[in-house]
Amino acid sequence: MTIRRDPTTAMQIGFLALLSISAATVGWWMYDHVRYARSVEQRFDHVRYARSVEQRFASVDPVVAEDSESRINRVLWEGGFFLVVLIGGMAVLTRTLRHDAELRRRQQNFLAAVSHEFKSPLASIQLAAETLVLRSRDDDSKRLGTRILEDGERLLRMIDNLLDTTRLEEGRQRLTAQPTNLNASSKAAIAAIGERARANGVTVTLAVADDLAVNVDPVVVETGLRNLLDNALKSCVAAKSTAITVRGAQDAAGVTLAVSDDGLGFPPEDAAMIFEKFHRLGDELRRATPGTGLGLYIVKRLVELSGGTVHAASDGPGRGATVALRWPRSSAVQ
Repeated sequence: MTIRRDPTTAMQIGFLALLSISAATVGWWMYDHVRYARSVEQRFDHVRYARSVEQRFASVDPVVAEDSESRINRVLWEGGFFLVVLIGGMAVLTRTLRHDAELRRRQQNFLAAVSHEFKSPLASIQLAAETLVLRSRDDDSKRLGTRILEDGERLLRMIDNLLDTTRLEEGRQRLTAQPTNLNASSKAAIAAIGERARANGVTVTLAVADDLAVNVDPVVVETGLRNLLDNALKSCVAAKSTAITVRGAQDAAGVTLAVSDDGLGFPPEDAAMIFEKFHRLGDELRRATPGTGLGLYIVKRLVELSGGTVHAASDGPGRGATVALRWPRSSAVQ
């Protein structure tokens, strides 16, 4: 199952449908007015030949015929003009849609190709940096090697997000449901950001039962947690706050996995907007947080593909935020 959402394309298609309906309406208006004018002319023709009123209407008939013909010509000219304008608009919009689709396809192909090309040299750089850190006895060399590793991991996360976005946009993401332990997945995701969290004085707390599991593709949980924790850490660093919590719970309705932080937060009315592509927390603060703005978009798409839902909540800017992943009862592992 592939879910495609593109507000711009939807608006263009809607406008094209509106133009089509308008063209049909103008065509019917022309037909109806011409039919009416003809019917009026025919009625007067019948009256002209009626003996009882022949003399009364004999002088009126030429005027009626001329007025009817003038009305028909006026309707045809006005309606024809509007039809030409509407058909021209539909042609321009159709061409724009095709050009936009082709441009998007080229952009996605370019992003996929560039991202793949980046991964190989980055992997080589990371391997060299790891070797440098392990073998070097000099503190400065180790510090620089560690810095290279951290920056390399950051670039790899960005590349992974680009590749994930491309697969989702093209409908190539395939998921296979299987039992996934949420406690183990959470521990792995927390460990991945552990060094950065400690370096910035951020404490990550885990509150997920050891046996809590859900029947979804592990990629959904791993990618979701990776992006949610990465966003939460960036938010805490930007707000100079110190706490992140990962919670898991199961109830009669389903299973919930939530990541909360006491970082930047966002206006409550923006809860749906933060899942839009390229939207980033802190944009209203002149880009307080780094990143591409793809993480939450990827999380939402993957969770929805797995049959779940995503919900974000915040009490306002500077008051932290919570993003919850929820799967229905049918996905729970008993």
